Amino acid sequence: MINPQILVLPDIHGRHFYKDALKEAVESGIDIVCLGDYLDPYPYEEELHEGGVSGPLKELIALKQERPHKIHLLIGNHDSSYMFYPSICRARYDILNGPIYTGIFQKNALSFDLFFDTSIAGKRFLFSHAGITKIWMNEVGRRLGLSTDDLDAFLDELNYMFKEFCLSNDKCSIWYYLSHIGEERGGQKLAGSMIWADFFEHTDRKNWLSNHDIIQIVGHTQLRFNPVRVDNRLFCLDCRESFYIDSEGIIRSYNNDKSIMDADNFSGKQ
Repeated sequence: MINPQILVLPDIHGRHFYKDALKEAVESGIDIVCLGDYLDPYPYEEELHEGGVSGPLKELIALKQERPHKIHLLIGNHDSSYMFYPSICRARYDILNGPIYTGIFQKNALSFDLFFDTSIAGKRFLFSHAGITKIWMNEVGRRLGLSTDDLDAFLDELNYMFKEFCLSNDKCSIWYYLSHIGEERGGQKLAGSMIWADFFEHTDRKNWLSNHDIIQIVGHTQLRFNPVRVDNRLFCLDCRESFYIDSEGIIRSYNNDKSIMDADNFSGKQ
């Protein structure tokens, strides 16, 4: 890694592609951001199913306990099905190991967050599992009485409500809005939540945040090979590979140090 500041691990789903990158990041003492979805491998990944796939999740939680301010574990839609069972997400739910996974998440619920943000070289990066859309943000703000004029205040209040939810495990309104699924994913909402929004929802200009200086980093929408971006507003990294952001605010592949800032572009629908 060339002058790394943050290591970014997209959807793991029980895989081990991140091991070398994680080891180097720990040795370097840099921040580590995990974009969620730690379990539920795809059906064709049969080698991951035997005996459950909780190894990577347990490893990352242990690391979080050792370095609470250096590793940031974000929640994905698949994680929600175990953390707050029963949940709206049942895709690839592991019936056999489900109770074990639920116990892990509920015991360590406060180790997880909805988002992480930071600034590097004058660029502001906002990490979440699926990304925040303007339509969803406005709906949540209107329904829960949160101001959408100040993104920082909105995010802090949202994460505070999420932490309260983790402590009470009461099906309060915050979980209802986090469970919003848009039409791109077969849902009936105008836009998916920050753990459910499909990448293509972000290509619609009506969903773009008004904060032009924010670069969103997400996973959730599995890509065949390479990361993709919407202008310079959002990068989707869910392609079974680790990435890092260097001291100049450039997003790079861990495998070859190549910048992905010129990744395949979607300019956005009018």
